[in-house]
Amino acid sequence: MIPIASLWSRAAQHECPLHEPGRSRVLVVEDDLMIGALAAEALDEAGFAVLTAASAEEAEVILAQEAIDVLFTDIDLGGRDGCDLAQRALRAQPGLSVVFASGRSRRCHGDRIPAGAAFLAKPYRLPHLIQELHRAAQGRSFS
Repeated sequence: MIPIASLWSRAAQHECPLHEPGRSRVLVVEDDLMIGALAAEALDEAGFAVLTAASAEEAEVILAQEAIDVLFTDIDLGGRDGCDLAQRALRAQPGLSVVFASGRSRRCHGDRIPAGAAFLAKPYRLPHLIQELHRAAQGRSFS
């Protein structure tokens, strides 16, 4: 068995600079801190520049300060939901790609999911997450 280092014992990662040439910038919004940390780590290792938020409100602060290529958000965030966050984010950054995740089916969310947004059913596999985010980031011009 391979030991898994605790996320709490790892050294803090450096801040994600605003512009990293060649790397798509992803904002991961997940209120379950462990799931968010695992997704962020997998995406970082896959070559994305990753920022994280634990709520829609925290994500909006980041979106006001940073240019993001892909918003990856859970729909059920506890407070304001990911669909509302995506609507606001798309108004602020119209070229943004959005990937949603939810433990409920896409049909449960009806027409609240914007056209063209990808959807991952939870629990998702990390390789599938990485594949969907690469797909969402395609065609974006890197700063």
